[in-house]
Amino acid sequence: MWNLAKTFAIVAVCLATADAVSAVSRPQLLQRERRRTFEAAANAANALYQSGPFVGVTVTDEPLELGEVVGPGWHHLQSHLTAHVVANCPYHIEASFTGLRHGNGGKLVLPQHLTVAINGKETPVGTGRVTIAQSGRPTGPAGEDVPVDLQVGFMGLSTYPAGRYNGNLVLTIMAAP
Repeated sequence: MWNLAKTFAIVAVCLATADAVSAVSRPQLLQRERRRTFEAAANAANALYQSGPFVGVTVTDEPLELGEVVGPGWHHLQSHLTAHVVANCPYHIEASFTGLRHGNGGKLVLPQHLTVAINGKETPVGTGRVTIAQSGRPTGPAGEDVPVDLQVGFMGLSTYPAGRYNGNLVLTIMAAP
């Protein structure tokens, strides 16, 4: 049938560890510009709805803030986003999580020190994907919202330096046969 597949990396997922947390205030102008970009992408998706087989997903580009970890032991963190889907054919969406890395390319948190669940379904870090949405019919021109809940378990250890950790939530979007 249609062989459409696209992968989108959603902005960095952030985690801060002890002694390195700071509040970042984004100017109102930047927030308005991001909102306009999101709306423009949604409008473009609606225009493409009239063309051949199409599945479009838009999400805000704000980082998913998981929170702060202080001290050793397991810490369970959670964040939520909403993806907006517009499709003129049946579709299938999967999500995966790449793991966490310190700062910009620093030390990687080992997979055995992380657990990940997306929409309540556990998945291996870096290698597994879970289905978050699937439909046997088109969405209609207005599209529909798909909730995405990310739950990360992090083993706080003294071997991981304090600071910000980044990762990616990846959505794989496909037209269903």
